Amino acid sequence: MRRGCLALALALLGCSRFAILHDALSANEHNDLGVAYESSGDRQAAAREYRRALRGDPRLARARVNLGNVEAAAGRWKSAEHQYRLALAVAPGDADARNNLAVALLRRRRSLDEAEWLARSAVALAGRRDTIARATLSEVRAAARRR
Repeated sequence: MRRGCLALALALLGCSRFAILHDALSANEHNDLGVAYESSGDRQAAAREYRRALRGDPRLARARVNLGNVEAAAGRWKSAEHQYRLALAVAPGDADARNNLAVALLRRRRSLDEAEWLARSAVALAGRRDTIARATLSEVRAAARRR
């Protein structure tokens, strides 16, 4: 009886319409594709690929930071802040996420004490790549003095 129902269902739906959908790209490959799109100036396609990467691996902090960067580039600082916080939840030692969250807080004129702490820790974590984090720290400190 069951076999007959299955055969009838397949006949009604048309067997040729069945396809197994499988994403051939890994989460890291979607992230890399997003980076390529972003490099060429297509932020919308980049964001789409970063989201696909995160669907494949929600703990991929690099894709989360990259998505935050796209949001920041569009001036959506609240959304960028959210993405950076999510990245730090899975990768608390990520210097880029810390630095970029500090920038997002600075742009939103929120929690300059937290922004300074994040920027200082980004400098400590960045090693040889600390130039950007040091610039962020200087900018945060200057904003705090203007308060």
